[in-house]
Amino acid sequence: MPAPSRRRPTTRKGRPVLTRETIAAKALEMAGTWGFRSVTMRALAAELGVTVRALYNYVEDRQDVVDLALGLMLDSWNPPPLDPTAWEESVAAYARSLRELYRRWPHALLVFLDEDAPPTSVHPNRLLNLDRFLQLLHGIGIGIPTALEVHRHLSLLMLSFALVADRPAAHPTADRSTLIPDTWLAAHTDLDLPALRQAAVLPVPAADTQFDQLVSVVIAQIRSHLGAST
Repeated sequence: MPAPSRRRPTTRKGRPVLTRETIAAKALEMAGTWGFRSVTMRALAAELGVTVRALYNYVEDRQDVVDLALGLMLDSWNPPPLDPTAWEESVAAYARSLRELYRRWPHALLVFLDEDAPPTSVHPNRLLNLDRFLQLLHGIGIGIPTALEVHRHLSLLMLSFALVADRPAAHPTADRSTLIPDTWLAAHTDLDLPALRQAAVLPVPAADTQFDQLVSVVIAQIRSHLGAST
């Protein structure tokens, strides 16, 4: 029998064994928590417990690190197969795959705000998954320009949902249970805010409920296009 393959150790003498993969994973972890501006070579080296010089044995520069981190993020975006005969379920599943991706690394989504230089390449999944979504809508009778409009709408909704509704509060004491925190109104008792004071007592729906509502909006948009085309 062939000898079993040996795995390369992930640590040596208590320190991580550096690879481009481990560097990418740590950079993505940092970016997902604090944004890509936190990913400096010095900070990354400190997080990994190595010297900055050691990093340069594996990556060319900081841009290389950013590209590796984004590549790792998009590697994990694998929506399930999309079926035109069950297009509503497929749209929901596609949105769910985006939610899972975004909520795992929420601050990494702001890469285009954090970075002066864009990524040096386009990940295949950004093209393949978009093409599959467009094919799904085209398969039920929606033209490609309209399908692209629907995808753009879904992407914007998912981005705002991930950054605002689908993550923990930025501060442990922040109140996310109501639309208007009591402290906001208490700070401005002199203002005439009858509508807001009524809204303040209304609970904010759970994130899962908000997600379902978001998907319903997109499905209703698709139905309206189908109705217009017939």
